Amino acid sequence: MKSTIHEHQKNNVLQVSKTKLLLFVITLFFTSNVFSQTGTGCWREMSAGTNFCLAIKMDGTLWGWGQNGNLLGLNGNMANQSLPIQIGTANDWMTVSAGASHSLAVKTNGTLWAWGNGTFGQLGNGVFNSATWTVTQMGTATDWLKVSAGNGFSLAIKNTGTLWSWGVNNTGQLGLNNVVNQNVPVQVGIASNWVQIDAGDQHSLAVDSNGFLYSWGNNASGQLGNGTFTTSLVPTLVGTSSNWSLVSAGLNHSMALDTNGVLYTFGDNTSGQLGYGNNTSSNIPLTVVIVNGAIDFYIAISAGNNFSLAIRNDGTLHSCGYNVFGQLAQGNNAALVTLTQVGTNNNWNSISAGNNHSLTMDTSASIYAAGRDWEGQVGVGNFIFSYTTLQFVNCGGSLATESISLNKIEATIYPNPTADYVTVDYTLENAGDVSIKLTNIQGQLVSEQKMDKSTGFQSEKIDLTQQPTGMYFLSITSENGTFSGKVIKK
Repeated sequence: MKSTIHEHQKNNVLQVSKTKLLLFVITLFFTSNVFSQTGTGCWREMSAGTNFCLAIKMDGTLWGWGQNGNLLGLNGNMANQSLPIQIGTANDWMTVSAGASHSLAVKTNGTLWAWGNGTFGQLGNGVFNSATWTVTQMGTATDWLKVSAGNGFSLAIKNTGTLWSWGVNNTGQLGLNNVVNQNVPVQVGIASNWVQIDAGDQHSLAVDSNGFLYSWGNNASGQLGNGTFTTSLVPTLVGTSSNWSLVSAGLNHSMALDTNGVLYTFGDNTSGQLGYGNNTSSNIPLTVVIVNGAIDFYIAISAGNNFSLAIRNDGTLHSCGYNVFGQLAQGNNAALVTLTQVGTNNNWNSISAGNNHSLTMDTSASIYAAGRDWEGQVGVGNFIFSYTTLQFVNCGGSLATESISLNKIEATIYPNPTADYVTVDYTLENAGDVSIKLTNIQGQLVSEQKMDKSTGFQSEKIDLTQQPTGMYFLSITSENGTFSGKVIKK
């Protein structure tokens, strides 16, 4: 159901040795995944939750869009957001993970933060049946390194290499050898060599520094990959291979890469999400092959709600599985039983599969999205059924696309974003002179329209055809009051 960002460097991860895996992963986390993204975009990391998204910009600020309530941590603003909106003012975020109904994040100082629903203790704040609308620090520890938010539960790795879990535990997804919910982080076992984790719907996956793959939790569909359909209450070794490097836990299926970049999948396959070319499920990891029987090599994987995303080592994006909302980004709503290339771009480097939507980032640090958009999770300024092709997610902030009342002026800006013109509809209760100004982000005046002694409903068209892409600020000033909003030229 939920997948965090999974990213590997194309030429490094395939050569890492088992003895150096822990050092490599920690180095990769701090240098590549967090600080090395460059290009024309603004994003550094992203995570797709159930019907919402979170992302960290290059400047270390945290942003979100999609379904809200308390999911985006906007401190009382519960409205769904169809465009990225900044969460708080902090600019020292290191990593973030969006779950089913809660989120986790770690700052550069190693502190742990959480927000959203805490019914099962998944926030880690020491209480059950709680919720927070504000991004809130959990505890005082400063040694958190990685986090993964699942469906009502949380996993985390500290910089000591120890594994921790909390939240719902009805199927043993916490790995604590019981089915007792936990509202504070509890250490899983005594090992201190964990390097990679992912929390799914009701199961968990992890890799240690020796390259061994472990799984635990619900196994009704064989998603643990241990050859059985029996729930496991503790981390259990998957096979005997010691060359695993990356894992992703979906709803009821799992994906894993070995250090050579070979992709394996296991679990439920009713929608073709395992990419085998059929709908046969498997309770052991099986190699995913392309149509002609050859083996492809991959650098990134993400398992969603009955669908899968993967990036090949040539930078191309591939998808398969459930596709009712167009989350496979293939331009249609047909399910696919084999991993199929998305478009022709070959510069993708990270992906994140949500419930029924997908995120992908290219080497320019630009995010694109596809799939369900009822709650605005595609992030392009609309609330529609879905997008079946990848849509560019602008670096700008939240826009005035809804009717806003400010000092007696009602105004609506549309379409927003726009490729050419925007229309501004507004109402003045009393007659008065009006000035409508458009400025760029440097504060320079782009255009100005003046109307004398206007009253009642007004509609003005603003021409942006000659303006470069980016964010602009629109303001209305009159004796009636003022209005301000943002406009995106795409």
